[in-house]
Amino acid sequence: MVRRRSWPRSNIMRLRVDSSTTSEESARPRVRRNIPRRRRLALRNIIYLQNTTHLLIPRAPFVRLVRQIFIELYSTIYRIQLVALEALQEALEMYMIQFFEDSLLLTNHAKRVTLQKDDMLLNRRLRGRTDIINK
Repeated sequence: MVRRRSWPRSNIMRLRVDSSTTSEESARPRVRRNIPRRRRLALRNIIYLQNTTHLLIPRAPFVRLVRQIFIELYSTIYRIQLVALEALQEALEMYMIQFFEDSLLLTNHAKRVTLQKDDMLLNRRLRGRTDIINK
C-alpha cells in the first residue's frame, strides 16, 4: 500500500469548536493563533526557569567577584562562609529578576517587545533614591 503525502497545515489561524458547551452563543468557533517557533521556545524556557529552584548565576565567577569587592573594601577579610555567599547570590538574583520584570513592564507599556536601555533608566528613576542601585 502506498503512503500518500499529507498536505501541510496552514500557518494562518486554526478554528476549533468547543464541544463541551451547547448554547448558541458559545458555539462560535474559538480562534487559536499559531505562535512563531522562536517565541514558543522562549516561552517554554521562561516557564522552565520559573519552575526551577537552582541558581542561575554560575557560582565560581560570582565568588571571585564578591572576593574582589571585599578585598577592595576591607583588606582584613580573607574568608567568607559558604552560607553567606549563597544568601548573597540568592538575594542578587531575586533583585535582578524583579528589576528586569519591572523594566519589561515599562517596555510593554510603551507597546514594544524589545527591552531597551531607556526602560532600565526609567525603572531606576521610578524606584527612587531608596533603591540599592541608586545609592
